[in-house]
Amino acid sequence: MLLYAGLRIGELCALRWRDVELAGGWLHVGEAKTDAGRRDVKIRGALRDELSALRARHSGPADGYVFPTRTGAVLRPENFRNRVLAAAVKRANKTLTEAERQPLPEGLTPHTLRRTLCSVLYVLEPDPAVVMEEMGHTDPALALRVYRQAMRRGEDERAQLQALVEGVAQTGAAEAAKFKQVA
Repeated sequence: MLLYAGLRIGELCALRWRDVELAGGWLHVGEAKTDAGRRDVKIRGALRDELSALRARHSGPADGYVFPTRTGAVLRPENFRNRVLAAAVKRANKTLTEAERQPLPEGLTPHTLRRTLCSVLYVLEPDPAVVMEEMGHTDPALALRVYRQAMRRGEDERAQLQALVEGVAQTGAAEAAKFKQVA
């Protein structure tokens, strides 16, 4: 969710199934830190598949959290960082090391994943205003100054990123990490 939808950690923790429109391909972010943060986010192919599988495994109520605690309560951001993300990075790095591949970058945070998606979207989307709206950004000058380096990509890189985002090709974490994060 952080990498493929670019949600902020608080938005991820507050997301409820009623806000996930799998058939239409949209997430409705209603709880956000700013007015611009209240927005619709496209559910791309790779994320749609994961959310569909998650929903099939967890048939909780429509107003239930997508990522709840074991008791169904809202997951706190610090618990997500310390328990979920840290454990996922540890497992991924173990798997990557066993496969003799490069581990994930040090210091991976929820916001790092959000910035990565933002950089990818600026590569793929010809209209920066669309990216700003989807990410909940309000200052075009800041957004373009921070992410303009990401826009300078060749067609081969664009095609690879498009395939990755849409779930068409399965590339490893090492390949994804090669995409230089900006910001």
